[in-house]
Amino acid sequence: MKKYLSLSCMVVGSLAVLSGCSKSEADSPTPAATGATVSGVVLAQDEVLRPLGKAGTTVQVEGLNKQVVTDEQGNYELKNIEPGRHVLNVSRAGMGTLRYELEVKSPAPVAFPTITLDQQSSTQVTSLTPVSKTSNSLPDEVAAFECQVAYNPQLYPAPKMYAVRLYVGKTSDVSNVRYLESSQISASESTPAPAVRGTAKLRLAFHASSLRSLGFASGEKVHLVAYGSAKDVQGGGIGREAFYFEPYVLNPATGQIQRVEANLNANPVRADFTMP
Repeated sequence: MKKYLSLSCMVVGSLAVLSGCSKSEADSPTPAATGATVSGVVLAQDEVLRPLGKAGTTVQVEGLNKQVVTDEQGNYELKNIEPGRHVLNVSRAGMGTLRYELEVKSPAPVAFPTITLDQQSSTQVTSLTPVSKTSNSLPDEVAAFECQVAYNPQLYPAPKMYAVRLYVGKTSDVSNVRYLESSQISASESTPAPAVRGTAKLRLAFHASSLRSLGFASGEKVHLVAYGSAKDVQGGGIGREAFYFEPYVLNPATGQIQRVEANLNANPVRADFTMP
């Protein structure tokens, strides 16, 4: 009998201890958030600047497990972002990805400026074919390519201009983000419109003086990549050349801030040649 009573006392005592622990935890204050809430709005528009639905854009802080999707009004809210320098990445299928510097200095809320995503260009480069010099070639021309382009003739009737964005670099991974120099080449349909609409050929020429100024030496390979590109309405196009500046980074080869065109066609064409 004594043994039974003793065991009962032990169990009751254990329950009392457990109950006391639970009460202590409940009384502990919830730790205050140390990071900021970053909020804003993302809009979207198609190739000819018509508004698209605002929901479904992914907004994330690169390098952190922080990601949300915009609601029907385009709103987003990223919570508890720690102080420091971050990169805000804004993306959506079929649209040009944008990246911005995001500096959080304190736990105070951060209202990020409104962002507009633009649809990727429907203009596409289909081939880059080496061609010979012509009677109009400059004396220091060292290479030339025929650039075959496919464009939507319903969107680009004359005199509306379609465009190609060309990038030059020293490595095979040259792109709209990694390059030494970029240029835009634009054109429009002839008037009257040709019998076969929607295709065109552009001649892209490269000159020794320009390539030397970029640091190319004789025997070195020159890498190219060409994308179908949007062209601003103000420049004779139908849309907007959406771009950002590469966050926190200078181009190591040029020492310049790198401008990144964001709404290029997703299917570029590559080529290369050797500097004579």
